[in-house]
Amino acid sequence: MSEVKYYALRYDSHDIACPTVLSGFFNCEEFEWDSFERNPMEVVIQNTYSLELSGLEMALDGLDFDFYQLGDTYVSKRFLDVCDKVGAKYRAVPLEISYDGAYRKGDFFIFLPGESLAALDRSKSVFEVSKDMETGLEIQSPIYPGATSIDNITSFMISPTLKGELFRCQETLELFCSERFKIAASGLKGVAFEEIDERYAYDTWAEFNDI
Repeated sequence: MSEVKYYALRYDSHDIACPTVLSGFFNCEEFEWDSFERNPMEVVIQNTYSLELSGLEMALDGLDFDFYQLGDTYVSKRFLDVCDKVGAKYRAVPLEISYDGAYRKGDFFIFLPGESLAALDRSKSVFEVSKDMETGLEIQSPIYPGATSIDNITSFMISPTLKGELFRCQETLELFCSERFKIAASGLKGVAFEEIDERYAYDTWAEFNDI
């Protein structure tokens, strides 16, 4: 097992001024990039994006998070500063947020990780690949050519060749970061870190199983 530690980023709404949820309406029907965009640097972005909140448990000027991830990922300038400090690759799209007649512009961004990396050591991890129920054939990833989709991981061992500061894990589609990033981000609000080790588990169908 690699001695280098990696972590999954989680949104933590318990920090002061972090919202439970940011729900509302965008000024567009869809973004100009894919949900799990592999090459955000190459995307031509011509539109401006704004989110009108339908509710908020605080005044808009009291909203103060550095990382938010329930569906899309929104971050602050402080989060981007940490990315720049450790050399993490990303694309940040300015996001205007409005609520109850008030507006915040220049404070928050839609975050697109600049790298998608294969993090799983397939020779040492315990996992199940996705298979077609009729043919039994392994299902190819619709996002990453040449890779197979994974249903679940019960023991995640980090690949010894993995090198990255902040990236989307190809196997789980979650945001992973290095210990170096975690240390640099220690003062950020709204972000928690789950260490990726043999105790970490991933299940594609977990949310559906809970219904």
